[in-house]
Amino acid sequence: MIDFFFYKFGITPAVCSGIGLWALGLYLSFHTPVDRTVDIISHWLNNTDRSLYSVEVLNRRPAGWEERNQLFASILSILPVLAGAVGVFILMSGALGQGWAISTGLLVAVGAGVYQLGRQDARNAKTGRRR
Repeated sequence: MIDFFFYKFGITPAVCSGIGLWALGLYLSFHTPVDRTVDIISHWLNNTDRSLYSVEVLNRRPAGWEERNQLFASILSILPVLAGAVGVFILMSGALGQGWAISTGLLVAVGAGVYQLGRQDARNAKTGRRR
């Protein structure tokens, strides 16, 4: 049933892997804007909680309430990256073909991962936290 549903819309394992690779590459490439998006959504969720509940309810809520909002914000921040990955994969598939779209997605994901490791290492070296 599920296989029929996916194949009916043209979602094959190759399409899923291509979109996943592009999403990973875009997520790692745009790490700073994604972090800002998480902060904005988390702030919005915290303000929404404060406006919906009374002071008594807010004082009685369990510890870690803001962390729950942070988790929801990080999950929601993946959606724009996923939408961008779908768009890039469709454009690359139309221009170069599906095989090249998957290959360039892998190349972008690996390149962005290496860049993030180098950026983190440089930041650690600057602060003197290197092992």
